[in-house]
Amino acid sequence: MLCLIGIVGLVGMQSGCAARTVRSGIINRSGIEVELVREVKGFTTQSRGFEHPAIISVPRLSNILGAIEVETRDESGVTVRQSAFHREIIEETATALAEAFAKANPDQELGVQIIRKVMHYGVFNKKYLTSFLAYIDEGHLYLVLRRIDWFVSSNFKRDTFPKARRDYRPMKFRVVSGEPLFYAGPQTLEIAWRDPAFSQKFTLPGSSKGTKRRREVLLQSPLSKTERDVLEAASTNIGIDELTPEQLRALANLEEDRQKGLITESAYQRAKRQLLRRR
Repeated sequence: MLCLIGIVGLVGMQSGCAARTVRSGIINRSGIEVELVREVKGFTTQSRGFEHPAIISVPRLSNILGAIEVETRDESGVTVRQSAFHREIIEETATALAEAFAKANPDQELGVQIIRKVMHYGVFNKKYLTSFLAYIDEGHLYLVLRRIDWFVSSNFKRDTFPKARRDYRPMKFRVVSGEPLFYAGPQTLEIAWRDPAFSQKFTLPGSSKGTKRRREVLLQSPLSKTERDVLEAASTNIGIDELTPEQLRALANLEEDRQKGLITESAYQRAKRQLLRRR
C-alpha cells in the first residue's frame, strides 16, 4: 500500500512540476564554451521542432556575426551603436557554432559563452563576456543576445560565468535590424541565413563598421500601406485565447518598446507577425 501511495505521489509530482533547463557541454576550449540546452518537464524532454542538425559554413556564419550590431544609451542619453561581436572573437565563434549546429538535435538550442581577454600592463588580466542562445527554425537562424562584451569581475571563476537565459536580460541594449536581419524582440534577431548577402561581408545601413558610433535619434523606417495591410491581415482572425502565456508576454514587451519609440513601426509590425504565426 505504501509503495502504491509513493508511486501515485511521484506521478502527480511529475505532472505538476515546471519545466527546467538541462545543459550538456559539447565545446569547451580556450575562450569559448558551447552547450546543448533543452527543456525538461519531469523526465520528458520538451519537443521544440528546431531544424537541427544543420550545416552552415564558417565563412557564412562569420559574415552574419560581423553584421550584427546593437544600440545602447550612454550616460547623457545619446544612442550609441556598436558591433555585437568584437572582431577578435568572430571567427572562433563562427567555428564553434558550425560545429555545434551539426551536433544539435531538434529539441536542443545552443547556449554560447565567449571570453575576450585584453592585455593590461603586459598581462591578460581583463576579461569580457559575450553570451547568447541560438537555434534554427522555419528556415531562419535565431540569435537571442544576452551579454555583449560584458566586463567580468575578478570575483567570477570560469565555471561560475553567468549563462544566457531566455527569461533574463542582464544588459540594456537592443538589436539593430534590417533585411535580412529581422527584429524578433529587443535582443533577438531572426536571420535569413541563406540570403546571398551573407556570401560576403555585409553591413546594415548606417553601420558603425566595428567601432562605437553615437547618434542623436532613432531613424524611423516608413511602412507602406501595402505592407501594413499584409502584416495586419496575418493577425486579424487570431483571438487572445489562442495565444500562449509566452506569446502574450512577448507581445506586451513589443508594445512597450513601440510606445517608448525604441523600435520602428516596420520592425514592430514584422515582429508582431512573427510572434503570431508561431501558434
